[in-house]
Amino acid sequence: MRIILAALSIVILTVTSGCAPASNNDVAAIEAIDDAVGKLNEAFDAHDVATIKALMTEDHVTVTEYYGTPQSVSGQIGSLAELKYKQTNSSEPTVVMLGPDAAVWTATADLDVTFEGKSLVGKAFLTSVMIKRNGKWLEQMFQVTRLAP
Repeated sequence: MRIILAALSIVILTVTSGCAPASNNDVAAIEAIDDAVGKLNEAFDAHDVATIKALMTEDHVTVTEYYGTPQSVSGQIGSLAELKYKQTNSSEPTVVMLGPDAAVWTATADLDVTFEGKSLVGKAFLTSVMIKRNGKWLEQMFQVTRLAP
């Protein structure tokens, strides 16, 4: 599993390292992406299933320490009752446009997460891969990487 995660991280870093930051012409897209990520975080905090489904692609994958294994949309929704999620960004989010319909959103955040009675509190680096479908920005992949204290 760690090999797969390491390979995925290398692919994302390789792709994004060759991309120039989004230009000022993409301000509307950057704001829409940041807004979609914020609404998705609020939906998880509120256990709002309809909004979670509306803001994630059907093939979405989440990789976090607290889930233990990669999770699909249905897996996350099925375990919402066991999740308490609070995120406070400690850095300004960054959006790198990979093209007109794809972007990577990143931020450093303080997390206060409880899942199945286990707690994850501390700083983490968050990555969301965002895809534009039918004029709407959706999250296709989310990864949380815990940072050293």
